[in-house]
Amino acid sequence: SSQISLQLRFRTNKPHGLLFLAAGKKGYCLMELRSGYLEVWSITVQRSQLNDLAWHLVELHHEHDNVTLVVDKQDTNSAKMPGIFYELNIDYGFYIGGTSKLDVPYLIGALPSFRGCIDDVSFNQLDVLMPLRPSPGFKNVYEVSVGCSDEFFADEDEPISFFSSRSYVSFPSWNVDDEGILEYTLQTSATRGLLLYHAGQAGDFIAMEIENGLIKAHVGKFRSRTQLSSHKSVNDSHWHYIKLKFTAEYLQLTLDEETVKKSLPPYSKLPLLEGSLFVGGVDDSTRSEVIKLELVSVSGKYARGGSFKGCIRDLKTNSEKKSLKNVLVTKDISAGCETESTFNTNLSLEMTVKSPTVKAAPAFAISSEISVFPGKEDKSHLLVLSNLIVLEGGQASLESKHIEVNLDFQKLGIHQSQILFEIKKTPSHGNLKLDVEPAREVNTFTLQDIQQGKILYVHDGSEDTYDYFNFSISSSREKIMPPYLQESEQHVFSITVTPVNDAPEIILPKGNLLLLLENSKKRLTSDLIKILDKDTDPVGLSLSVLGNLNADVGYLEDSKHPGKAITTFSDEDLREGTVFFVHTGVKNSRIVLRASDGEKVSNTVVLRVMAVPLDYRVVNNLGIKLLQGVTAVITPRHLAVETNANLQELEIRYEITEPPQFGEVQRQHSRGEWKQVSSFSQRSLERSRVRYCSTFKEIQLRNVTDQFKFKVNIGNRTSEEHVFPIKVKWLRYSLLKHAPLEIEKSKKYLSSDNLFAVILDLEIPEDELNFKLLSLPKNGQILLNDQPLEKGSVFSQKDITDQKVAYELNCRYHEDNIDSFQFLISTKYLESNVYSFEVYIKSDLRNIILTNNGLRVTEGEGELITSAELFVQTPDNKTFQYKVIQFPKHGKLKLINFSGSFESNDNLTTFANKDLTNKRLMYVHDDSETVFDEFLVRALSSIEIRFNISVQLKNDEKPVRVIDKIFNIVRNGQRLLTLADLCYHDPDSDFDDGQLLYTRRGISNGDLVLTNDTSHRLFQFRQVDLEQKQVLFIHRGADFGRFVLFVTDGKHYTSLLLEVSATDPYVRLSNNTGLLVQKGKEETVTTANLSAITNQDIRNDHELTYEIFSFPKYGRIYVNNLLMDTFSQLDLIKGYVTYRHDDSSNFIDTFNFTVRARDVHLDAGVHVRIYLESHQWPPTIVNKNNLLVEEGKPVKISKGKLQVVHENSSPSEIVFTVRQFPVHGYIRKFSSEESYFSADQRLALSFTQQDVDEGKVQYVQTVPDQLDDCFSLDVTNGVRTVGGIEISVDIIPRTIPLEVQNFTVIEGGSKALVEDYLKISSRHFVGLSCEFILTEQPEHGYVENSCVPGVKLTTFTRKQVMCLDLLCCCHDEILSCATVQEGGRMLINRTNLDASNLLVKLPKVQRSTYEVWYQVVSLPQHGVVVVGERNITKENPNFSQYILNKFGIVYIHDNSESLKDNFTFTVWLNLKSKSVTKPHGEVLEETFNITVVPVNDQAPELKTKRLHLKVLQGGVSVLGSENLKVEDLDNAPVELKYTIVNNPNNGYLAMKSNLSVSINDFTQADVDSDKVWFVQDGSSSSGVFYFSVTDGKHRPLYKLFSLEVIPVTLVLVNLTNVVLPQGQTSVTITNVQLSAVTNGKSTNIMYEITQPLKYGHLMIGNEEVTKFEQADLHSGKLCYHLTNFTASKEVLEFMLFTTECNLTGQVLNITVKPLVQVVSDMQISNQAVYKFRSSDLDASELANLTNSNPRFEVIVPPSHGRIVKKRFVNDVVFEDIQTFTQSDIDSGVVLLDIDTNMTGIDLLNDSFTYILRADAVQPAVGCFQYSIVPHSPRLVQEPTAAPQRTEPTTPRDQAGQSSNPCLTLPRVTVTPLLEGVERNTASPIMAVRREQLWLNLDPEMIQYCRKTNPTLKRNQYWV
Repeated sequence: SSQISLQLRFRTNKPHGLLFLAAGKKGYCLMELRSGYLEVWSITVQRSQLNDLAWHLVELHHEHDNVTLVVDKQDTNSAKMPGIFYELNIDYGFYIGGTSKLDVPYLIGALPSFRGCIDDVSFNQLDVLMPLRPSPGFKNVYEVSVGCSDEFFADEDEPISFFSSRSYVSFPSWNVDDEGILEYTLQTSATRGLLLYHAGQAGDFIAMEIENGLIKAHVGKFRSRTQLSSHKSVNDSHWHYIKLKFTAEYLQLTLDEETVKKSLPPYSKLPLLEGSLFVGGVDDSTRSEVIKLELVSVSGKYARGGSFKGCIRDLKTNSEKKSLKNVLVTKDISAGCETESTFNTNLSLEMTVKSPTVKAAPAFAISSEISVFPGKEDKSHLLVLSNLIVLEGGQASLESKHIEVNLDFQKLGIHQSQILFEIKKTPSHGNLKLDVEPAREVNTFTLQDIQQGKILYVHDGSEDTYDYFNFSISSSREKIMPPYLQESEQHVFSITVTPVNDAPEIILPKGNLLLLLENSKKRLTSDLIKILDKDTDPVGLSLSVLGNLNADVGYLEDSKHPGKAITTFSDEDLREGTVFFVHTGVKNSRIVLRASDGEKVSNTVVLRVMAVPLDYRVVNNLGIKLLQGVTAVITPRHLAVETNANLQELEIRYEITEPPQFGEVQRQHSRGEWKQVSSFSQRSLERSRVRYCSTFKEIQLRNVTDQFKFKVNIGNRTSEEHVFPIKVKWLRYSLLKHAPLEIEKSKKYLSSDNLFAVILDLEIPEDELNFKLLSLPKNGQILLNDQPLEKGSVFSQKDITDQKVAYELNCRYHEDNIDSFQFLISTKYLESNVYSFEVYIKSDLRNIILTNNGLRVTEGEGELITSAELFVQTPDNKTFQYKVIQFPKHGKLKLINFSGSFESNDNLTTFANKDLTNKRLMYVHDDSETVFDEFLVRALSSIEIRFNISVQLKNDEKPVRVIDKIFNIVRNGQRLLTLADLCYHDPDSDFDDGQLLYTRRGISNGDLVLTNDTSHRLFQFRQVDLEQKQVLFIHRGADFGRFVLFVTDGKHYTSLLLEVSATDPYVRLSNNTGLLVQKGKEETVTTANLSAITNQDIRNDHELTYEIFSFPKYGRIYVNNLLMDTFSQLDLIKGYVTYRHDDSSNFIDTFNFTVRARDVHLDAGVHVRIYLESHQWPPTIVNKNNLLVEEGKPVKISKGKLQVVHENSSPSEIVFTVRQFPVHGYIRKFSSEESYFSADQRLALSFTQQDVDEGKVQYVQTVPDQLDDCFSLDVTNGVRTVGGIEISVDIIPRTIPLEVQNFTVIEGGSKALVEDYLKISSRHFVGLSCEFILTEQPEHGYVENSCVPGVKLTTFTRKQVMCLDLLCCCHDEILSCATVQEGGRMLINRTNLDASNLLVKLPKVQRSTYEVWYQVVSLPQHGVVVVGERNITKENPNFSQYILNKFGIVYIHDNSESLKDNFTFTVWLNLKSKSVTKPHGEVLEETFNITVVPVNDQAPELKTKRLHLKVLQGGVSVLGSENLKVEDLDNAPVELKYTIVNNPNNGYLAMKSNLSVSINDFTQADVDSDKVWFVQDGSSSSGVFYFSVTDGKHRPLYKLFSLEVIPVTLVLVNLTNVVLPQGQTSVTITNVQLSAVTNGKSTNIMYEITQPLKYGHLMIGNEEVTKFEQADLHSGKLCYHLTNFTASKEVLEFMLFTTECNLTGQVLNITVKPLVQVVSDMQISNQAVYKFRSSDLDASELANLTNSNPRFEVIVPPSHGRIVKKRFVNDVVFEDIQTFTQSDIDSGVVLLDIDTNMTGIDLLNDSFTYILRADAVQPAVGCFQYSIVPHSPRLVQEPTAAPQRTEPTTPRDQAGQSSNPCLTLPRVTVTPLLEGVERNTASPIMAVRREQLWLNLDPEMIQYCRKTNPTLKRNQYWV
């Protein structure tokens, strides 16, 4: 950001500390306290110091280069910042109070972390602190807490309370000079805990701890420490005073009044302390050091804690008080001690009264007598002690003189044997024993034992001169004794040890073998030979060589006298290292040694000597890395040689054989100076005295490395040559600001906006970056601190920032001018190239009037910029020229020419005032979704104008689908439809995608409902509903279905098919890419690596869980920094899951898990690949060579052509990816070597280096007639990628590539055919002999060999072509042509028409008597020929050569649009003396050709009447000349240019050669040749485009062209029922029953069942299908199989679709056809009963098939009759039936009783519908159709008796019966119109049913019925 607003409050008593840091890679904002003053960048508030524990408010405001710092609303400081910090990019985040482990260059030497309180931290209005809890990936919190602790306000005397196992405080390092003294007072009840720890150099340390309640002190190193322990415990909750003192000689510990002291080993030194002083415990980074020291308090289960628990006060180091005022860090402590008041603070009184006291004689002094503390009575005479003196290693008796008890034994009534002495602490260097046989140790003895001398002290022989033991005295008598014999007071008895001189002892610590190199010498040290004698000083100990050393072996020498053999030397010499063994001969020998202290001699030792040959190797030659211009020390880590010289000093030298190219190798000499050397030693490397100095100061353009070569010299051995690599990071300057200085007045200072330089990737102080003047300005001078600079002077970047550098004019200029000077940039690293700095000198601009009102334009359109919007003028109307210095980003500036078209398609760079006033300047928007644009212009050199353009957006983009996938759901379940399943985007930038409206059509297998109300069906919803999870899909029906959704933004519509797939519940991995982790590091596992999907209605990501059942072997899985065995999808999304490698050398790991989604689960694993840090170095390209291939053949890409290596990657891990494919071939890879020449090959998108090495990768050339090809590759080692590896392919052509060039021959002349005209371009044919064959001779010349002129050649060789002037082309003479402009005139003279050569045929003497005459025999068609003042006509066609030569003739064109004309003439020689007459013979006839140069004088004319094109939706259509035709007689079609002014809104125009790229321009020639096509975008709306056409001269013609969209349709042309014969189970469905056609591009029509079939299924072959294609119908592959034999009909509901459209909701009926024969065209008489015969309705075939009696079940009775049945054949009584059988028909008992009113009707059609059933077959529905005709006796069946009615008959009926059986009587059914009507008016027939019939009438029919009886005429009644 270029703006920063920071505010915070703080309080502290510390003078230093970091408050706030916004950290970027280069830029940063750092606020800190320095010496109590606030500092931000270089701004310091010099008020009072702020470390006064008061709250202070700090406000920082930074905008561009202005920075303001305000403290406590009072003190304000402002400054300008350098340009590099204008934009602050916060790459690493915010840091408050400290920087943790942040490693950035600008924090070198940064301040310590802040200690105090910080509140209200706001950065750019963002509350940074709250909430104060860690958030992975967002916020980390280290050792801070909410609230302001009391410890910050504690005074110096406040105790410190430690209350946790990890408590501690740390102080600055403890400086120990001559001695160290630590004092403090503690109070605790703990039995263990770490009190103090301070580390030192080289393993030194000081520590104090509590162990079993005792104080223990440690000083020294890990294995050679000195320990001291107190004698009494401190864990009694009382205050105890502790003092630790240590010097180089001793260690002393004081606890209260007890002092313990211990001597340190000789020659000990004070520890050199460094780091922090820890009290009470240590921090986590130091804990590992303390654990290694094996201190009891931090061992075992206490290793992670171990801190002291209790209180400490009055802490001092060397009398310097330590308190909470001066701590560095605190943890888990508090100020004050809660239990302090419960104890007596009077230390001396407390010690006297409450502490058991132990008296101890000081270790450095011996007291002859020590008395116990006096009590209430004087006991000084009771016990008198005297020291016991004993020899070292000897023994002595305790006698009465040593322990004297002054008691009146008689008075007390006790004996000496009843006075008991009990040992409380045994001696340290000996034992107390009872002098009996055998002697035994005693812990108790009596006064009588002492008096009898039975108690012995036996010394252990150690060298300590002091020992003691503690004891108590009491009485064994049961009688009441005095108090002083009842107390348990302890006494100390001291023992003085008299030293004894022991014999010295020689030991060989490292064994008895002395190993050295042949003919070398080796130092003998005390590590090899050690003398043990504590009685004697090393100077007094001497060693002697026993026996004489063999002269062929070697000798001992003193380095002070080299070459001189010695046989004795002292232990001091051995310790000083002046004794050497010099080897001179045989390999194996020995040295016998013995030591003496002057009195006694030691044991004898034998030191075996073995000499071995020198062996060495270079173990380190890693090279160095450094910046250009600096130095780098070369140490053994970079370069080292290892030899077999074990602990032997050996001179190893490095001789430089080839020095570095860009620097020097230097060595530091004794005085500290560095000088270039040609050799150096290993010792110099070890002492860091060798370095490489980069001396190359120039700009290095190539990334080159430096090196030097060397050989190793050891003794007389010299190695081979080695190379030491030096990788120099070459630096480059970057002029971030290099803007000219604009000056109006006489003087102006340069700022960082004018000149600001940096070194890339390196930050240096501004005062170290200098600018050196190479030339001076001409019109002024450069000032530094107001002093003029000379050539060669320098000034720094800081001088510019501080505005100390200025440019001063020599004089005032009235016109704009430019001055300049040259400079270079210089630092200690390098010098730059030469730069030029310009100074713009501006004239007076006060009289300039500027108009700048901006412009408004509609999206995608253009608008004129006139003087009303933009104009610069002066009072004198000076003409301004405008230069565009910043082009518009979203449009172009164009000039309109006078024809109305644009002069150029590119951005305009300059324009003038007249272009604005003449309205020729236009801004054309690029149709992007932008609302603003601007451009910057400069008027002359002084005025810069920023012109703003406001763009009015329009809705011109239709929604685009961005998520396109199948919606998966659980069968018969539900699931949310979200943006993850369906999403559209509207490219219109001002449109909210959430407002896109979806409208759905019928859903075949489910429904869309509202999430919180499933009864609310959704037919429309918006995209925001998907985002808010308000749309729920409920599945029912078929497993697979699709439905149409229409999407609109309110203007544009588009549609989609959403496919729904229902299956059982599942959980699957949507991706499992594995993990790439650096060795020893950790990597986050995100959903980009691992994620699962499910078709269940899971709405929370934490419901998808991963359970690890097989853990990684070489790492651990952490979730939110906790070791876990489970995690969720939500953890993956939030980045909580990490894999942490254990830093082992295993590079492949894996872990397996079970992913669960409710009741379903899936087992899977994640593969982890570990890479080294070196893998981050990019792979190295070893070979990258061109390929050579024959045309049409393959070539192997071998290792020699392509090889990339990486030091830690195998060839199989080096993967190439084809980035840019070859144009004229392809790359393929074979799976095995055997298949190299087989068909087992595949197009390779990627391959490995191993594939290349094994010869499995080929380039295959495919495109003919090509000479070269290329492709590019990216290569990766799995971590780093190198891109853009270009491989060129050189193709050897199959045919000879011949390049032909035109050439020009002078008329009638000749020209040599050289190689430039006939060139074989391929280098592969160089030197080959080729023959040229003429397939077609020239029309007006020939090819000849210049050596044989006149002979036409048909073939010639390449060699002849290469021989200059050997071949030539000869031209015939032709003189008869000219050129004229359209409508113009042209002079024809002898230059273009001359027949004088005819005179050559005559003898010279006759030539003067003849002249040449012409006669025009064919006149020109488009003009006239004028001779003088007459026209050439048929009547007067002649003219002479003389006229041509002197005057010429004129051809005048008739201004027609013709391009050619000619006239034909004859020419002859005519005697001057004769009249001009054309002879009949000897004439030459020629044609004079005239070329007419057209003149563009006609505007283009539109010939097409209707500008219209039909195009299929989503298709393409050619825009031909029948759609668009413009003609111009002056111009060819290629010159008529069309320009699209407004693009079509439903597609775009494109060229046929590239239909994916839209065009804005084309020609009429493109239209005529069908090259222009319209590409429809798939929308349903028709559109237009607005175009202009011009010939380039006349004003353009503007027209509107309409584009009619024919929608893609899908139409069913056949949809007829499928009939399944009864008794069969399957039927074929073909295109006869079902067929569709479409007008779309996609002709593959698919059918899909939308509802499952109930009674059967569809099959293709043996496979059951729910989808099929139109081709399956045509081929007859689709069959329907019936599986349920209870159904007579199946309904097939289906949809059909192509990729472009669909048709839903279609139904195909599949019916069972009854297996029955039915009579056709049957007529039955009215008022008769018809008996069914077997020929009428015959199901006998079905009966035979099923071996059953088929049954007919009437489901729709006849409309005009009834079906009845006789009980018996001869029965006259009928009964109505609904079911009958085939046997009933065969028996003649089934009849059809017809009786209807046919008045005025001749024919009445009727029928009944039945179901035909039989055993073991499906039922079938049939229909029996017949016609009813008026009653006719001849149609009545014979013999058929009239049916006997079962209804009651009236007397009239009975009377009317006749004996004729064929007589048919009418039947009348009378129904009353109203209830209650007299019954005598109704017929008794069917009387029983009449009321029921009346009640069952349709209510709608009743309204048409009469409600009363009408009056009947005579003999009438109602029927």
